[in-house]
Amino acid sequence: MNLKKIFTIDLLELSIRIWTSFFLIIYGIGKLNQFEGAKEMNVIISDANGAQMMWAFFGTTLTYPIIIGSLQIIGAILLIFNRTKLFSAVLLTPLFLNIIILDILYGIDRGALLNAIIYQSVFLFIIIQQRKRIVLIFKTLIIKQNGTATIGIKLMKFLIAVCIAVILFFGFQKLSGFI
Repeated sequence: MNLKKIFTIDLLELSIRIWTSFFLIIYGIGKLNQFEGAKEMNVIISDANGAQMMWAFFGTTLTYPIIIGSLQIIGAILLIFNRTKLFSAVLLTPLFLNIIILDILYGIDRGALLNAIIYQSVFLFIIIQQRKRIVLIFKTLIIKQNGTATIGIKLMKFLIAVCIAVILFFGFQKLSGFI
């Protein structure tokens, strides 16, 4: 038995994906009661530190933490399977970038920040490992069935759509009385 054929980058990636999924599921389930008691905090806003402000914000409703927790659990399950790992990494990246930014800006525990950075690094690793697949996806979106490039037409449509969107934006602002 050749150990080099067993211990590959794919085995390392699978191990890391399973490990990450385990923790994401735990954190996702934990969102059900993570902000429990936040409404009972008796702190004046001007006296609250960043962590207390964030806790109060997220603790105002149970719906938001449940949505975040559900996305973490769904992403964690998708992360385990080879066919859905890229989708999972793309799904979880904005979620964890947001968590990282909130942890930094609101002074949340460094351990939580470190965990979020580690998990985001796993997603980035997967995205880098799947770069050929990503390029193929973009090529499929850009090239017609017969092999001729349609990038010029798609770019033109996009630019026209941007112009229409700008007109709609200013028209709406004018109608709303903001201009």
